[in-house]
Amino acid sequence: MDASCAGRLNSLSLLQRCKVTGNDGDIGHVRLALFDTTDWRIHFLVLEASPWLFGRWVLILPSLLLQPIERGSMHMDASRRTVRMSPTLHPLQGISAQQAHAARMHYGMETPVAADLPLLIETALLDCELTSGGVGIGRVVDLIYDDVAWTLRYLLVDTSAWWPGGHRVLIGVRWIEAIDIVAKQLCLSMDRASVRASPPFQDIASIDRDYESLLHRGYGRDRYWVEPPLAA
Repeated sequence: MDASCAGRLNSLSLLQRCKVTGNDGDIGHVRLALFDTTDWRIHFLVLEASPWLFGRWVLILPSLLLQPIERGSMHMDASRRTVRMSPTLHPLQGISAQQAHAARMHYGMETPVAADLPLLIETALLDCELTSGGVGIGRVVDLIYDDVAWTLRYLLVDTSAWWPGGHRVLIGVRWIEAIDIVAKQLCLSMDRASVRASPPFQDIASIDRDYESLLHRGYGRDRYWVEPPLAA
């Protein structure tokens, strides 16, 4: 997906509570998002298909969901039968390369060369500590994604542990330099002064290109999007 095709930014915490309807009835609720850390793309969503499939957890492709989220609900361009036949994911287990391949094939998607990359769930990053040179930057409290590219863009970080009265800030996922899932630690190069000077985060609706440009400029980072050409 071209980064110039901007979608609306949204939070995974909001997505996780979403009810999903299909072409012939209710499907279930979103429970997890599965992504990789090479391009931060969301490959799959896990739905709890309840009550009609007795709470079975199934894999779906995010591209099947029609945006935007309306009153906590999204529509999926698929039938119940298609979902019923999709691969099952055990809630306490990760996703295997075989399951990922089977899910892509089930929905008619070509399997990419890097299809066997390990996939993470968002809970692997939630509550992680961000550190820079051994200095704490904050704690991850949410993940922000692009609802067209289905790609993670930012971490929402709570800085109150070291900044009394400080605000929550956005940190680009591509700025992460190392991830230690076991230790719940994310490493990057950034000082607290830069965090203090970053534009305050208010809510998801307030994130637009002007805000993102200011954010990237303040941290001295390259933008992930391509500006459209000026009209002649």
